[in-house]
Amino acid sequence: MSSEERIQRAESTDRQLRKSLSFIDITALVFGALVGSGWLFASYYTAMAVGPAAFISWIVAGVLMLFVALAFAELSAAIPKSGSIVRYPQYTHGSFASFTLSWSYLVASLSVAPAEAIAVVTYLAIFFPWLYTSKTTPLGSVTVLTAPGVAIAFALLTAFFLINYYGVNIMGSTNTFLTYIKFVVPIVTVLLLLGLALHPRNFSTPSFVPYGTAPIIMSISTTGIVFSYLGFRQGLDFAGEAKNPQRDVPLGTILGFVMGIIVYVLLQVSFTGSIPWSALGLRPGNWTGLSATPISAAPFFEVARLSSSSALRWWSWGVMVGAIVAPIGTGLIYIGTVSRVLYGMSTNGSIPESFMKLNRHRVPWVGLLISWLIGALYLLPFPSWAYIASLTVFATVFTYTIGGAAVPALRKHAPEIRRPFKLWAPTVMGGIAFIAAYMIVYWAGFSTMWIAVPLVLAGLPIFYIYVAPRWYSVSRSLGVALGVTYWVVLALTTYFLIYRGIVLPWASIGYGPLALRQSYQVDFWAFVLVNLLTTVGFTLVIYSKGNDELRQEISSGWWVIAALFIGLVLVFYGTLGPFGSNAPIGYPLDDVSTAVVAAVLYVFALFSARRTKDLEALVQTLKGP
Repeated sequence: MSSEERIQRAESTDRQLRKSLSFIDITALVFGALVGSGWLFASYYTAMAVGPAAFISWIVAGVLMLFVALAFAELSAAIPKSGSIVRYPQYTHGSFASFTLSWSYLVASLSVAPAEAIAVVTYLAIFFPWLYTSKTTPLGSVTVLTAPGVAIAFALLTAFFLINYYGVNIMGSTNTFLTYIKFVVPIVTVLLLLGLALHPRNFSTPSFVPYGTAPIIMSISTTGIVFSYLGFRQGLDFAGEAKNPQRDVPLGTILGFVMGIIVYVLLQVSFTGSIPWSALGLRPGNWTGLSATPISAAPFFEVARLSSSSALRWWSWGVMVGAIVAPIGTGLIYIGTVSRVLYGMSTNGSIPESFMKLNRHRVPWVGLLISWLIGALYLLPFPSWAYIASLTVFATVFTYTIGGAAVPALRKHAPEIRRPFKLWAPTVMGGIAFIAAYMIVYWAGFSTMWIAVPLVLAGLPIFYIYVAPRWYSVSRSLGVALGVTYWVVLALTTYFLIYRGIVLPWASIGYGPLALRQSYQVDFWAFVLVNLLTTVGFTLVIYSKGNDELRQEISSGWWVIAALFIGLVLVFYGTLGPFGSNAPIGYPLDDVSTAVVAAVLYVFALFSARRTKDLEALVQTLKGP
């Protein structure tokens, strides 16, 4: 099959998808994905990290992510495709950039449904403590599901799979019903906490910002805030299955996202203001001490249960219902999201065409099956909700950089496309969206990036082994040799230089600041240089052995590789790295440096964009016969 035939088949399959999602369904997809396990735990984690000013973190993150959402709103109105987030970079920057970003998005999306299943089990463990236990690892103590806990989580994943398998209309209707519950329970909780359990002094004890202003920013990625806000993309992923996508997808995305921001800010304010210090046996203002109280297992449930108000104590059971429904709804959405991501990657030619196959309910079932199977594996090595959240934040938000770059790129290279929703000053707004996404990537911190960056790089060998030989005349044996060698080098350097050389010493002191020793820097730079040289060198070999089209594809994607390695260096030497307060680039200079670098990368991405073969075919399709 030629690339032209691939594009034609993708367009044909797009037309076969069931178009059944309404404006309400799209809004419910967005809001329902936003209000998952995030509302159960993120307010608690943020309160511990920031103190009374925690709600500001939600506002800042909401504003930043809103710029990203607006960029994708224009894209989705112009090009409404299922799996759209992995397809936009294919249109503007070609297969090399799109594969790397798609792989990153896939790694992130696969982890969400199991994270939501774990959240349900964690709440059930309040009544059935045998569902999980604590386990000590070289990286510290983590929450581990027991065998019965894993069984329940797996049963939930199976239910998610079956509902999605039998059609997007059934999934959409089920999710819309669950979303009504997910909206009512948090709002009632907020009203009751503010009306019956508010302690105004909580906002000044011991002060409004007891740990300084830095945690307000740092907590955005590390306490689950951005993880909670990532759901705005769900309307985009299902855009090709909407009844009126050019109207409903952008409007539903923005409405659902703004609703989510408002609910999360109110939840944080009500949680912070209702902490019953005396009932918990804590000194007022001991925010970090919350981790040693029952609140750590079920924040809103315990706050309501410990209240002096009988109405709130009764409502604690309503919170429990919401605690179970919220992650169930989000898990239901995300397992379908993965199938659309794999569908989109298949239309790009990044993975086999079998992932485009639809079942009799017009659902891409192969990707759905893979989502279910791999999601189950995530239940075992990633038992901690907070860690899954941090990993997901990096891998997902990194892909969001394409939104800011794609808006002005498409305005330039495909001006004839009709845009029902248009951003004002697209180059400026796109730049803000790009910088916002890259800043959030930086705020994920080294504790997340040391493993997330290698996971993203681990996808490159698939490009060498499958994509380059399949479409661009590269020898399969050469691709396999380069790919396998790349995996070996990446695995060895990550384990010996990063994990053993830096992460284990860091974990041994409770992730406090390491001394700025030369040995740590030598290990880090050895990792960076070896893998940078391997990445650039192997890609140049593929570049030299492929056809002219491959050389164009690779040339348009170097900015993605630069963004990965530069981001890792910035976070290593910044305050969110292992050196902490000893970091050479202190706060706020680290944030300023990251923003400047992001602006440069944005310009690099703009100049790398072009009118790709996929974009040309899309334009012709949109014009019609």
